[in-house]
Amino acid sequence: MSHPIRSEQEEQFEQLCLAVDAGDVHEQEAIEYFETQSHEPDFDAAPWLDIALYHAPEVARGIIDFVSPEDRERSDIAQTIADNLDISYSDDECERFAQTIRFALANGVPVDLDVVLDGCHRALDDLDTWASDDAKAPLVQLRDTVLELHGQY
Repeated sequence: MSHPIRSEQEEQFEQLCLAVDAGDVHEQEAIEYFETQSHEPDFDAAPWLDIALYHAPEVARGIIDFVSPEDRERSDIAQTIADNLDISYSDDECERFAQTIRFALANGVPVDLDVVLDGCHRALDDLDTWASDDAKAPLVQLRDTVLELHGQY
């Protein structure tokens, strides 16, 4: 990915989102941190939204109304998910990705479903020679969900 270097504040927000995902921090703490930082002059909500969408969807639900339509348009969550499917393909992760994609689409965040499909296919190809059908099943389910969504959007 060709993302710019993250600010210290973005890194802190990512750590908060990871802590929310682990159950160590309540999502309100991350939401409040987002709100506080959103008033800073160089704040760019798009990468912050992607961080929340990827790591802590409950935080994304709490901040989505603070993210402008223009910033939502610049989301790169499809690429982020696609780039990580080779290492993140458990039942829980793939189900979370499907929920994240549905949430994003329902809230005006564009998701390039073709990019996610390509990520699914790359990950399935990587697993094809050594993984069991059970190991590949979550990715197959995610791929099927994305194909279904593709028909709706």
